Amino acid sequence: MSIVDRLAGRMSLRLRIFLFFALAALASIALIAVAGYFALMATNLEDRTFVLRAGIVSCFGILGILAAIWYQFDSHVARPVERLGRYARATAHGEGLAEAAMPEARYLGYLAPALNDLSRSLEKARNEREAAVQEATARAERQKARLEFILQDLSDGILICNRDHEILLYNPAAVEILADIGRIGLRRSVFDVLAPEPVRHNLSRLEKRVREGRHKTHELGLSQPFAALCADGRTTLEATMTLTLVPGSAETQGYVLAFSDETEMLAASAEAERKVVAVAERIREHAGSLQLIGEMLAANLALDARARDLTGSIMDEIGLLAETSDELERLAVDEFSRTWPMGPVLATTLFDLVRERVRLKVLPETRCPQQIAILCDSAAIAALSARLCEWVTKRGGTNLLLSAEPGEETGFLDIEWSGEPVSIRSTDRWLRSALDHDLGPVTAADVLARHGADIWSDRAPASAGRARFRIPLQMRDMASLPVITARHIERMPVYDFDIFDEKPPAELADRSLRSLTVVVFDTETTGLEPSRGDRMVSIAGVRIVNGRLLESEIFDELIHPGRAIPRRSTEVHGITDSMVADAAPAGEVVARFARFAENAVLVAHNAPFDMRFLTMAGEASGLEFHNPVLDTVLLAAHVHGTGESLTLDRLAEIYRVDLPDEVRHTALGDSLATAKVFLALLGPLAASGVTTLGEAVQASEAQAALRRKQTRYE
Repeated sequence: MSIVDRLAGRMSLRLRIFLFFALAALASIALIAVAGYFALMATNLEDRTFVLRAGIVSCFGILGILAAIWYQFDSHVARPVERLGRYARATAHGEGLAEAAMPEARYLGYLAPALNDLSRSLEKARNEREAAVQEATARAERQKARLEFILQDLSDGILICNRDHEILLYNPAAVEILADIGRIGLRRSVFDVLAPEPVRHNLSRLEKRVREGRHKTHELGLSQPFAALCADGRTTLEATMTLTLVPGSAETQGYVLAFSDETEMLAASAEAERKVVAVAERIREHAGSLQLIGEMLAANLALDARARDLTGSIMDEIGLLAETSDELERLAVDEFSRTWPMGPVLATTLFDLVRERVRLKVLPETRCPQQIAILCDSAAIAALSARLCEWVTKRGGTNLLLSAEPGEETGFLDIEWSGEPVSIRSTDRWLRSALDHDLGPVTAADVLARHGADIWSDRAPASAGRARFRIPLQMRDMASLPVITARHIERMPVYDFDIFDEKPPAELADRSLRSLTVVVFDTETTGLEPSRGDRMVSIAGVRIVNGRLLESEIFDELIHPGRAIPRRSTEVHGITDSMVADAAPAGEVVARFARFAENAVLVAHNAPFDMRFLTMAGEASGLEFHNPVLDTVLLAAHVHGTGESLTLDRLAEIYRVDLPDEVRHTALGDSLATAKVFLALLGPLAASGVTTLGEAVQASEAQAALRRKQTRYE
């Protein structure tokens, strides 16, 4: 392509026509100048003045005529053609535009009516296509509705997440269970509500199982039960994680979490265990006292043979009573340990996970039979083992070794090192310290109590100069388990599974507009000038995820402005002083909005106005908004040009967005309308070459610069 072609491609139609007329004017003036020159040469001195004047008048006359013709051509042909071109592009990529009714288009003959006919035909074809798609998917929708009904009715919480731990689905039970923990929503991190370590730990376990191919014969297949800790550090969930794989491969798409709140049940079980153990200890104390009294009576009183036999029987019964109290305590501990969510983990897998977690320059060696499984809360035991290795190393231990020694029912998890054994007092003190931040306020002693286990340190029998910690745990031989077919979880009926296939680019600017997480918001205020004391009285926002408006995920709150609301403002948005009397101040509401809009792109209609109020309220409470911001006014100007009215009402009319009167000029109503306009603009924007966030920002900046220039010359 030549330089001329490239320059022509960048010029608008109106500019090219103007240059054409300008060139014609210059050519005419040049011809008059040449003709005048020869006329001057051919005339005498007296006539030259007349010829010169005639030439000048001719030049200005031709310039005036061409300028008038250009103006009429520009007004009645070029400008309408450009507007019709924008309309045609928007019609081709938009969602049902209004007809192109322009008075000046009457000079274009049948072009505008033909374009309207084409628009109607295109809309009819779209409607027919949509009807065909709806008919083809009706049966699938009925099945989906049935599955959705089942999902809605489940008492267990369900979360489906991708590999980046973003939530793709949640059911009402999940919202109810986690209501006091935090906000859940599509594309939000699951770690907003769940502690990261147990989730990551069990995901690593399952992915290792798949890599080794053991999921095909494992009794749990692609699933793993575990104890999930909530982000508040207090709530415990009995959860099951199930991997979802890319069809036909071993690549992980994400995982399904099914869970129920077991906090109260576990607390009640722990309290019952504590009470039973306390009773058993009192029985043991009383039995010891009775035994001591009996021994003293037998030693100090002269008893006949029958009395001695009776005393011996009493002493035997006291001994049995003490043994019974021990058995009662053991049963209480075992019963509590069974209520805690546990599952079998291959010893080699557990040791690999310990090596991943331990913060040491030299990782511990491992030794264990390949098919030995340990029944435990693997996340807690892995954390316990990793922290023990770090503590032993800090005390001077070297050459660490992790090993598993199976028995008939109970085996031993050993941590061995070169050095001296650790005293009981030091061990007890360490057991009372917090184990891991990601596990909440849990101590090593708590973990052992859950497993009904103890811990002690002694010398390793097989090697001189080596010591060990021993933890008795339930173990079994995995080779004895039956071979089964892995169970595959079908995809749930809701919702954003396209996120599975996304490969997020390194920079947000490279993300396509349709793939963004967007919060479209609007504010209502006491007036238009924050510098003169005007403040927000309400703020609302709606979320868009992957080009889909989530009308169920909204933010809508009134704000106490700290001043009276003028009557003229109330006439616009309908908010009165009495309505905001009990509302929270701006700082609190904006902080909640910031959490709602976390990691999202902000979109507003006339965004500078809303951002000015939002930023001012945020600064007052120490908040800063670093979200990228898009303005639908500037995006619409890029699509339709500056000659078109770009009010929200006009854009809603163009893109056939319903705007009921009762919600117009409310923050939530305008947020929903702006969101629908934004989605409708994505097609025309893509047609003009704007598909990514970075390109949208550049287009907006260009429109803003153009507006500043126009303001300067007005």
